[in-house]
Amino acid sequence: MKKILFVLFMSILLGGCKITPIYNVDNAQVPSGLTKAEVEKGVVLALSKKGWMIKQKSEGKILANIYVRSHTATIEVKFDEQYYSIDYIDSSNLNYDSKKGKIHKNYNNWIHNIHRLINVSLIEETYKKQQS
Repeated sequence: MKKILFVLFMSILLGGCKITPIYNVDNAQVPSGLTKAEVEKGVVLALSKKGWMIKQKSEGKILANIYVRSHTATIEVKFDEQYYSIDYIDSSNLNYDSKKGKIHKNYNNWIHNIHRLINVSLIEETYKKQQS
């Protein structure tokens, strides 16, 4: 009976730590008519809404970190007037496996949220620009 309970407990425990392929955003389209500065503004707004901290900004690139409990992740967002991309840079305590290109599912959830919020921010920027 103890062995069955142990196996059941371990399967539940390991099931909660699902490891999935890393989700990167490659060349997501920016709504037409925005400047590079407006795209940057939308990216920064989206990152800050989800608790990402800007570590470094340069021409067309933003390096950002997030700290959630004992987990950390670093991403790079590259952008211009037409496209943006979000790429994994580094992490800790997220079970990153470089050989398999896999990471804890929470990381992917964070990136999906950022991707969605960047899109919303860019649409809002486009709307504001059209109204002025």
